[in-house]
Amino acid sequence: MALSRRRVLAAGGSGLGALCAKGFALPVAPPADAACSFLSAATSADGRHWAVGLDAAGRERFRAPLPMRGHQMVAQADGALLFAVPRRPGTKGFVIDLATHRLAAVCAAAPGRHFLGHGVFSVDGAHLFTTENDYGAGRGLIAVREARTLEIVHEFSSGGIGPHELAWMSDGRTLAVANGGILTHPSQPRKKLNLGSMRPNLSLIDAASGRLLDQVQALNHLASIRHLAVTGNDEVLVAMQYEGPPSEDAHLVAAYRNRGVLEPLSVPLDRQRNMKHYTASIALDPAAGHAIVTCPRANLVTFWNLATGCYAGQHRFRDAGGTAFDAGAQEFVVSNGHGAIARFDARTLELRRASMARIPNLRWDNHLTAA
Repeated sequence: MALSRRRVLAAGGSGLGALCAKGFALPVAPPADAACSFLSAATSADGRHWAVGLDAAGRERFRAPLPMRGHQMVAQADGALLFAVPRRPGTKGFVIDLATHRLAAVCAAAPGRHFLGHGVFSVDGAHLFTTENDYGAGRGLIAVREARTLEIVHEFSSGGIGPHELAWMSDGRTLAVANGGILTHPSQPRKKLNLGSMRPNLSLIDAASGRLLDQVQALNHLASIRHLAVTGNDEVLVAMQYEGPPSEDAHLVAAYRNRGVLEPLSVPLDRQRNMKHYTASIALDPAAGHAIVTCPRANLVTFWNLATGCYAGQHRFRDAGGTAFDAGAQEFVVSNGHGAIARFDARTLELRRASMARIPNLRWDNHLTAA
C-alpha cells in the first residue's frame, strides 16, 4: 500500500515504530480459519485503546493497538483494510491491514479540520468518505480520500454543522448524512457552542458532485440527528440526542420516507422518557421489518417496527452501545461498555441468552460493524 507522507505518517518511522516504542504490543495474527464477523473499537482496563475483531460467537480474533480512542471501524469492501475513525475531535485516523491485523499507517486530517467519528468506503472500495469539522469556518465537510494513498482528492459540504454518521443509499452514489447541528471547536473539545441556534438536519448528497439533493430539518431544533441506517428501499431511519432540558419530552427516532419529510415513530410517552434523551447506535434487518436503537444512558435497547412506524419493545442491557445485524443468524448483535455481547432474534426480538459472550476487562465503544 503506497502511503503519501504529506497525509500519512509512515508505519516504519513515526507511525508503527513509535507505537511499539511506547509499549504497544503487536498482536499475533489469528489462524487463517478464524473468521472475523464483527469489528469494534474498545478500551482495556489499563486505559489502552484497540481495534478488535470478533467471530460470530463473540470470541476475540484479533486486537490491534490504537494510539487514541476509536469510534467506528470502517472495513473496505474487499476486506483488505480497516479504517479506525477516532472520536471527535480526533485529528488522526488509523489504517489496519486486515491480512496481518497490524497497524499499517496513521492518516492525518487536513490543517484546521478534525474527524467527527464516522466514515464509509465507496462501493468499489476505491475511496474513503469521512465526516469532518472545518472548525475555523464552523461548517461540516465530507472529505473524500483515495483509499490506496489516503490523499484527499475531493471534499464537499455536509449540508450543515456537525455531521456524524453517513451511509449509502441503494444507488451507491447518494450519501445520507446526519448533521447533528452542534458547533464545536477542539480548543473546547466537549463544549457545545451553539445550542440556542443549532439546526440539525438529514441531508442527501450526490457523492460525485457534492450536490445537495434533499434536506429535511430535525423534528425539534434541539434534537441532534446523530445516527442513521438505510433500508433496502431507501427509507432512512434516524436516531437523535436531545439537547433540551431533561424535563422536556422529545422524539428520538424518526423515518425519512418521502422527499422533504421526517416522520417521528410512534412511542408511548413513558417509553420515550425511559430513553433519557440519548441514543448511541442503530441497525435494521435488510427487509426493514424491525430496527434496534441503543440507549446507553438508560441501559436499554429499544425495538421499532418500521412497517407500522411504531415502538415495538425494549430490553434492559447495561450501557448498551454498538449494534449490528447478523444476516446469517437473523439476529441483532449488541455490545456494551462492560465487554459483553448480546444477541436478539430479529423476528421475535427476544434475547437469546445462550449466545451472550463477554470479554473481561474490555469496554466496547458505541459502534459495532459487521465485517
